[in-house]
Amino acid sequence: PASLAQAVLAPGRAQVETSHTPPRQDSGSGSQAVAMCTDGHAEGEPPKKQAKTTPSPGKELGMTWGVPEGGPVPAPKPGEAVLAAMTYQGDDVPRGLLASGQVRTMRDGSGSDGEYFGCDFVRRDVLVTNGRDREFTVDSHGFTLTADKVERIDYFDDERVLKDYYPTCCELVKRLTGASEVFAFDHNVRSKTMTDAKEKSKGGSAVQGPAFVVHNDYSVTSAPRRVLDLAKAPKVNDTLRKVLGDQPLIDPSTVEEKLKGRWALINVWRNIKDTPVQKLPLAICEGPSVPLEDVVTFEIHYADRVGENYFARKSSEHRWFYFPEMTTHEAILLKVWDSRGAAFADHPAAAGGGGGAAAGAGGERSDLVPATFSLHSAFEDPSSLPDAEDRESIEVRTVVFW
Repeated sequence: PASLAQAVLAPGRAQVETSHTPPRQDSGSGSQAVAMCTDGHAEGEPPKKQAKTTPSPGKELGMTWGVPEGGPVPAPKPGEAVLAAMTYQGDDVPRGLLASGQVRTMRDGSGSDGEYFGCDFVRRDVLVTNGRDREFTVDSHGFTLTADKVERIDYFDDERVLKDYYPTCCELVKRLTGASEVFAFDHNVRSKTMTDAKEKSKGGSAVQGPAFVVHNDYSVTSAPRRVLDLAKAPKVNDTLRKVLGDQPLIDPSTVEEKLKGRWALINVWRNIKDTPVQKLPLAICEGPSVPLEDVVTFEIHYADRVGENYFARKSSEHRWFYFPEMTTHEAILLKVWDSRGAAFADHPAAAGGGGGAAAGAGGERSDLVPATFSLHSAFEDPSSLPDAEDRESIEVRTVVFW
């Protein structure tokens, strides 16, 4: 969301004043920020200068650098971690896997959000580990990094993305997952520079800034509902409306049968600058490390439908990773829902959505995978140099059937 993209505060800050709108960048200083109330005035004083911290050994996550005085921390080597602040929900926000009706926003036709209701955006320090020395899989962790050399196109041209890049993403996801069918149905191009300048892509779509809030793109309710929507005429906010008109992406006569098998929603995330990502990288939380009791259902009201994301309260169990200096010839497959995810195998709302049991000898499900989804967020990497360029990226959303 465009407004969440402005939630940038000093890296490493453990906690800030909170309000019912996301904290926004202080355009005056560029280095400090304050929380903003709904009427636009600053709540509290700008944050004080960070005290010098001493690096302390991490456990499984490697070395913790902290946020020292006077400049960026050393870039973490593979297996080492930086200490960075993530935007979570406060303890008093209603939690649950189903919508409470209290945590919501309205999203307009350009993809920008209005006022936020029921949210309490708080900053909490977490360790984010350089994951370049690890093997991650979509099934076990909820994400993977892969080398993927692609032809350079203008990613700010909607027509080129739809015509040339969507098929590329489908081929990649199909190859890495072994799926039988993959459909690309939506995308976001992100550039803080262009968002600040209120520029749009060719074709009129809004260019979003990086999303600085811990979230997942779907919920146990909205994931299957989104797939069913793709078997109907595209709606007002649907990117594919430009090419499909009123034609459904998925054959309506087959969608119910497809949902009885395994299916997933997977994003393809890529740096679209010629230079490696130097600033505001993507952090991903390992799927099985997310306690479901800390999840918040966030409703997004469109003109003609209601979507849902998951937000979260901070947990000490969360295991965060990132891949520094990603190039255009690398891609992250980020799973935002899996119908065979173990965490939701027995959830009533998941019944009928790929939940057909394949029991093992002990009566346990043998068809489940550890990761259902992966929380993720942009973050301020404290090892970024002061003159580092803001990243530009694209994520393409796909629906996958096995």
